[in-house]
Amino acid sequence: MNNLFTVEETNLICIFQSDSRAKVIEGIHKAMKHIDDDELLELSVRVAGKLESIGDEEYARLVLEAAE
Repeated sequence: MNNLFTVEETNLICIFQSDSRAKVIEGIHKAMKHIDDDELLELSVRVAGKLESIGDEEYARLVLEAAE
């Protein structure tokens, strides 16, 4: 299941990590309004889309640990 997200995507999710998939998506969408970097904006859009495409049960099974 974690293969769905790259290391960079997982790190972004960890920034907004919550028990609620919807809250993570909401946080990413709110942050996108303030992002000037094209690559980071693209990453944010991609992650939000992937999170929207999975269910809450799948999200709950994700192992989310930020990589250093």
